[in-house]
Amino acid sequence: MEQVLTRKFESMPVMTYKTRSLAVLLILPLLSMSAITGFVPSVNALTQRDLSMLNDQPLTATFGNTPVCGDHICNRGEYTMMQIELGQAQKGKTPTMTMPEQMMAQNSSMSNTMTNSMSNSMTMQQDQGMTLKLSNANLPIVIPLVKGLFEGQDVFYVTTEASDSTIASALANFTNFPVTFAPALEKAPATSLANIYAFKNGIRGGGVLGFQPNVVDSIPGQTNYSPLWKVNLVQWNDPTNATVLGSENDIMNAFNAGKITIMPTTIVVNCPIVQWGGSLDGTIPAGHMKLRDSISESGSYGSAQVLNIDTDKMQVTFVAHRGFAPDGSTIYYIATDASQKGPADALGIVFANKTQNTISTSSAADLYQFSNGIVGSGPLGFQSGVASAKEGDQYYSPMWRIQVVTWKDPTMATVLENTHDLTSKSDMTDTMVAGFVVNCPFFSVDTVYSHSK
Repeated sequence: MEQVLTRKFESMPVMTYKTRSLAVLLILPLLSMSAITGFVPSVNALTQRDLSMLNDQPLTATFGNTPVCGDHICNRGEYTMMQIELGQAQKGKTPTMTMPEQMMAQNSSMSNTMTNSMSNSMTMQQDQGMTLKLSNANLPIVIPLVKGLFEGQDVFYVTTEASDSTIASALANFTNFPVTFAPALEKAPATSLANIYAFKNGIRGGGVLGFQPNVVDSIPGQTNYSPLWKVNLVQWNDPTNATVLGSENDIMNAFNAGKITIMPTTIVVNCPIVQWGGSLDGTIPAGHMKLRDSISESGSYGSAQVLNIDTDKMQVTFVAHRGFAPDGSTIYYIATDASQKGPADALGIVFANKTQNTISTSSAADLYQFSNGIVGSGPLGFQSGVASAKEGDQYYSPMWRIQVVTWKDPTMATVLENTHDLTSKSDMTDTMVAGFVVNCPFFSVDTVYSHSK
């Protein structure tokens, strides 16, 4: 790990360095919408953009034409059968197939596999009208904690994405947990970033480079806190005189005294703080993310997103919520912070206003949530959301610009599983920018299942 990261940064020049509640989300006032949509373009038309053009415009991902059933490529006849079952279930009827449709399904020699797969990926409530009940809608996911320092106090955070592929791989090896390469994060404006300092030498310890823990410049509760950290490398000019530096002030004092060199990088990592010590001036008390007692497999989001924080085992258990990727496949995501206080408080996550500055840039992606229509396990009480990208896509970012989809006539609502569905029903829906960003790192089904209690 140390060697990989060291090689990554050796060629970098040395530089001087000093450098709204959930109800708001449900239905936002039209006046607020008008003001917001004045600077964020409409997203009803999903478009593809060249990665080289990622600068100041929101973007969405492309999607393929290959049918996807839940979390896998459909077997022959499976997609047709699923569509019929979904449509009939919404009307409270028992699914039936025409003779040609039966033949399509029977022509597949994998009928048992198809039945099991459909049962695992999606089930419908047939006695409650327009209701979509996804299996395993909410699951626990255990994520490793990393210890850092703030003003001499311990902080504990998770590492989920990095803007550099080499660093993402190295951090994944360090935490023994997938860290997603998210190049879009490099487009995050400087005003949305906080600083994190990693030590290349000095006192041996549990830091990512094998030395003392990383130092962060802010914690939740402070206006300058952001989960998006610009990585700065610190190197002792004479390692034999190294001491533990526990704060940004300590680092700057050592820098001014000529004891260390600071090397800023362009790398951005998403490391939301889960638990923290208080500030030295007493303005911010020690705290942690809000906890909940239990998890409902198919219930709503709830008012807290963390089940347990264990700093002895160095792990935190989040609630992972199921949703749809652009192609209709299954993804899961956690929620750690929001850029406006109302939604943050309603979801029981950290308020990090600094990330608001990503909303009109390509460092944020679009996540479509539904305010009416099919009842389900989405955050607004309706069907699960559809994302414009998923982990591994070049357009993916954990910073999600929330788009609220409202059916003009809710009685005409159908289940929308992918971005093509969103586009095809755009004349029947209104899509509005909610005006805030939520930090929701995505995880594959395999990751959730392999890191679930």
